[in-house]
Amino acid sequence: MQVRKVEDCRKPTFLGIGSQRCATTYLNQVLGAHPNVQMATKERNFFNYNIRHQGLSWYLQYFRQSTEEEIQARGEISPTYAVMRRREIRLTKELFPDLKLILLVRHPVDRMWSALRRHWTYSYLDDVADVGKDVSSMLGYADQRLADAFGDYRAIYRNWTSVFDEDRILLLRFDRMKNEPDRTVARVLDFVGVESDIEWIRSYRENANIRNQSKADVDMPAYVRYYLSRRYLDRTKTFNGMTDGFVQDWVEDMEATVSDAPLSWEARYQLRSTAWYRPVQWGHRLLDPVRTWWKVRHAHQNLPTTSG
Repeated sequence: MQVRKVEDCRKPTFLGIGSQRCATTYLNQVLGAHPNVQMATKERNFFNYNIRHQGLSWYLQYFRQSTEEEIQARGEISPTYAVMRRREIRLTKELFPDLKLILLVRHPVDRMWSALRRHWTYSYLDDVADVGKDVSSMLGYADQRLADAFGDYRAIYRNWTSVFDEDRILLLRFDRMKNEPDRTVARVLDFVGVESDIEWIRSYRENANIRNQSKADVDMPAYVRYYLSRRYLDRTKTFNGMTDGFVQDWVEDMEATVSDAPLSWEARYQLRSTAWYRPVQWGHRLLDPVRTWWKVRHAHQNLPTTSG
């Protein structure tokens, strides 16, 4: 059985696929406010979760709420799409082959630290500062598969470009969104086929209430920065090569962090990686293909199909 391509005119024309802690909430807000863009509620997580439980009609209802003729693009942003497996991505393309994709990336060390701070912010702990001094708890969070995967842009980019052509993916940096928000949003609008208006974008930003910010004000310990730089350096080098030097400054920053560290930190890193991180990752590599196969097989039960 093959999945039938969705022909309904009320369907998404673009997806924001992540990554987490990379300004996707702000992008969702500004696009949702634009008169020519229709946005589904953020984090519908359809292609990696709700596709199995809700079905296609549930998803398409988010793009049928407007009959306005001025709508030029329809989209949805779910940061967890970044870490979808290739089988799930192929199913996404079978349903919506003409999708455009927006991928926001952030320095992987800073991204992880932002995720940690937000974790503390919403964990309802009494003393966030004390938690921020507990290096073991930081590394434990960073070693979790999903927390780790959201900064592995090598794998994210490789998986998505193995299914969608590179010219259908707009690659953006978090720091550009932060430092040049109006120009960056204009690039997104142009990419999804909506005429950009810098004055409208600036006016929205100046009056926006940006949500989803961390409240924990804790400095990153030097060893944690080393640990994360050591973890992500090779992956980021590969990603940098895949994107023609897109993140060369990140590579140089992590190289400097690693080279300036005491030798004892490398031994400490290798010990934890061997005893904990690598076994956990290997376990997921063995189990994830089976889980993904089951997820996609189950998803087909809620999708229109054709014989073939």
